[in-house]
Amino acid sequence: MAEYHFGFADIEHEKINELIEMMNDYNIIKYIIAKEKVEGKKTHVATNGEHIHFVIYTEIKTFKNFKETLKNKYKLSGKNGKTGRYAGWIEPKKVKNEHKFMSYTVKDNNIIWKGFEEDEIKELLDESFQKQDTLVDELMKKLKKHRPELRTPPDTGTMLNKHQQPVYNSKYDITNLEVEILKFHMEKEKRICKSQIKNLTLTYLQLHMEDRFNAVDTIYHYTMNN
Repeated sequence: MAEYHFGFADIEHEKINELIEMMNDYNIIKYIIAKEKVEGKKTHVATNGEHIHFVIYTEIKTFKNFKETLKNKYKLSGKNGKTGRYAGWIEPKKVKNEHKFMSYTVKDNNIIWKGFEEDEIKELLDESFQKQDTLVDELMKKLKKHRPELRTPPDTGTMLNKHQQPVYNSKYDITNLEVEILKFHMEKEKRICKSQIKNLTLTYLQLHMEDRFNAVDTIYHYTMNN
C-alpha cells in the first residue's frame, strides 16, 4: 500500500542531483524535494544550515529501503546521534492533514517535484503558510535605503508597442526595481517566481516608496499592466 511520508535530512544542496537519481532508482511514485537553509542558528550545523525537506508517496516497503539507504549514504542519525547530520520522519498515522504538510514543505518555492500535476503544486504554493514578514521587512528597508527605482532608466526614445501605441515612459526605473528584488532573494538562496516579484514590486511602490503619491501615474500604470 502506498502512502505519504514526510521528513527532513541534513544533506547539502549540491547533492540534489544524486538524491533525485536515488529516488528514481527506487521508483518512488511521487515526491517533492524542498531545499532550505537557515542562518545564524545552532541547527543543521554540519551542513552550514542547508537541509532537505521531503514529501514522498510510495509503497511502505520501498520507503523503508529508501530511508535506510539515505541514512547510510549521508551518515544520518537521529537527534541523539553522533554524526552531526540529522534526519527526522513523521509516522504517517500522526499526520492528520497531509495537504497542510505539503503546503508547508513548498513554502520557500525552492522545490523539485515528480508525479504531481502542475495545478496541484500551484495550489500548494498559493496556500503555503510561511511567515515571511521578517524577510519582506528586510527587503523593503533595503529598497527604501537604496531607491533602485530612481536610477536613470535607459533612453528608449519614442518606442511603439505591438499595437503601434507609444510605450509608457516614466522617470522611475521599475525594471531595475524588479531586478533588485530578484537579486535580494538570490542572495538569500530563496527561489522567487515572476508573480511574486510583481507582487513585491507593487508592495514597495504602493506602501513603502517615500514619494509614492508623486508617482501615482507610474504606480497606476504598473498596477494595471501586471
